[in-house]
Amino acid sequence: MENHVNIQFAATALLLLILIARFGAGQYQDYAYKYAPRLRFDSVEGSGDRCFPQSAESYYEARKSGNTDRLCNLDYDTVAAGSVPTYWHAEVCGYHLHIAYWNFYGYNHDCDCCSGERDAWFESLVVKIRDYSLDERLHEVRFSQKKGWYTRVPGHYELVSDTHPVAYVGKTQHGYYHDDGGTGTCCYYEDYRNPSDVDQHMDTWSNLVRFDNSSAWMTDPTTDVWNGINSPPFRDDWDLCALNGCTGGYLWGCSTCGCHKSDIGEDPF
Repeated sequence: MENHVNIQFAATALLLLILIARFGAGQYQDYAYKYAPRLRFDSVEGSGDRCFPQSAESYYEARKSGNTDRLCNLDYDTVAAGSVPTYWHAEVCGYHLHIAYWNFYGYNHDCDCCSGERDAWFESLVVKIRDYSLDERLHEVRFSQKKGWYTRVPGHYELVSDTHPVAYVGKTQHGYYHDDGGTGTCCYYEDYRNPSDVDQHMDTWSNLVRFDNSSAWMTDPTTDVWNGINSPPFRDDWDLCALNGCTGGYLWGCSTCGCHKSDIGEDPF
């Protein structure tokens, strides 16, 4: 009788945990869709091995099967049709909700004549929803680029439909910035970001995939598939409650100088 009670209790507890997990995921998923970014691409993206985002899972499986070809998505139709996933995860930090959105690029073109080229690249944008369970409002947005980042506050980044921040994507290195521009060099802020009237963009909320460890690539800590870099779950910036506002110098220069455009300096995100 005692064993039967223990088994029944364990089964009930397990079911409760599953329901809690599903409720939590569903709850955060609503926020994830509501505040997902729009990515705006340079007008020549999709030509000359300048790649759009693509599936990290498909890339992982291709590499694991021995495919060593360049895997670069040049098909804007896949982006416009919502066929390309954006990966996300969320974390409650005090009264606030932080949501990170990750995109994968199979190839980064060189940013001048002969440097910056590499296979496999992840880039991210993080949003902070203040008082998400009481009086929710989108506030800080953290833009990542070239192994660095900076943070902008409301009024200092663009929005689509009131809740979707806009990120301008560097033409070759695929960094995320709050504005267009660039002079076409390898310097920190100078990757071309010129959408022009072509207006190639990706509404990431059309295809969101949560990091739920359901795919092999999400749980594999090795870096060989990604040409030496870590996938998001194994990076230092995976803990969304430990993020800060920027990295690098405060003076505009060619090297990492994310703090030059950060509205909150290096303060906690």
